[in-house]
Amino acid sequence: FIALNLKYAQLRPSPQRVVKLEWLTVILLIVNFFATYSFELETFRLTRMISLAVLVLYFLFHKRVKGLLLVMAFAFFMSREVGYQFFESLWGTEWYMASAMLGYLFLFLDRLPFIKYGFSIWIIVLALILIAATLTILVTLGELARPNLNSHAELIFFYGYGIALIFLILAAFYYNHVLNSTRSLLYTFMVFGFMMSDIAACLAYYNKVTSLYYVDRGFFILSMAMLTHFGLNLHGAKRERKDLKMLR
Repeated sequence: FIALNLKYAQLRPSPQRVVKLEWLTVILLIVNFFATYSFELETFRLTRMISLAVLVLYFLFHKRVKGLLLVMAFAFFMSREVGYQFFESLWGTEWYMASAMLGYLFLFLDRLPFIKYGFSIWIIVLALILIAATLTILVTLGELARPNLNSHAELIFFYGYGIALIFLILAAFYYNHVLNSTRSLLYTFMVFGFMMSDIAACLAYYNKVTSLYYVDRGFFILSMAMLTHFGLNLHGAKRERKDLKMLR
């Protein structure tokens, strides 16, 4: 969210567009916090889906040159929200987790060209530590969720969902290491928000810590807003392509 106020003119689409997205993000946060406080689970799930739809429409309306992988990621995130409306049914849970997994994988593939460079022993060590830490969190959450899952397939999707997020975290880590730019930092913040949102949602639902739904909603909206800004930042993307050619 901090990145929405960037002062680096060469890395942002246009001041007017950023301000509009900034205000839209604030409005969506307020609406989601209000819905979480005032309504039942079904209603604030629907509010979250509508909020994401607003951001996706904003992205599609402003984006003239559309990257296929990013558009596919948005499509699967919208698909996840459909499954979220029916999460208690068998197909809804599997649909939710499979869609989230594919959305994260498409974001990972979008950054894949940037993780071919910058390898060193220290970066590999840090990556292994990061993998160990995130896998520990995933296994812990899996043990928490296991009694509430209805089938073996759901457990497979749960771990697939988590592993896809770990791949995305590693992609963000290497991407920011290679370029160390404002745009790569924005991407890292976005992925951190996805992780915090997913952890909070898992604990809120399976461990009945309902106050964590506020954390889930907050990080979810912020991350999706940052993804929207990331996708609209054509100047930053053009500069990255030049930097990538230099790395080659």
